[in-house]
Amino acid sequence: MAHCHPLIYGRTVILISDAEYLKKLLAQCALGNRRAFETLYRSVAPRLQNVALQCISQRDLAEEVVQESFVRIWQNAAQYDPHLSAPVAWMIAITHDQAIEQLRMHRELPEGALQQPPCLEQLDGMQRQTITTAYFQGRSAKELAEQLAAPLGSVKVWLRRGMERLRGGLEA
Repeated sequence: MAHCHPLIYGRTVILISDAEYLKKLLAQCALGNRRAFETLYRSVAPRLQNVALQCISQRDLAEEVVQESFVRIWQNAAQYDPHLSAPVAWMIAITHDQAIEQLRMHRELPEGALQQPPCLEQLDGMQRQTITTAYFQGRSAKELAEQLAAPLGSVKVWLRRGMERLRGGLEA
């Protein structure tokens, strides 16, 4: 079972695993609702901090990544599409991208060294998200389901279909 962090938004207690409520918060953020953004921040910042720390072991740099991720979340909330990914998955992807940028800046990696392989472009959003998270973060299907606040069966289907699609693309 996913770890849930209850928070108060108005008179409503929300849980980090409550994807529907997180979608509503993102929609409110897209409209410029700062209170909704504050609630969103308090609800997902610890999880995004863990994602950043997995990519960057220095706490101060990981905190920078999380702060910059929330700037991006605020700026791009209107572009969030709930049909492509769960809200937490979308925010984790932003944080992961920010962590890669931070690594590039501090390690001076050559451009393209950490870019997504072209074969992943053929996958839909959830297939790509689950496969890259499973591979780069070493997550099991059960851990992915908890992280994405998605049913375990759906995660297994995304992983299987994504791998089949990748295999088909490599054999072509």
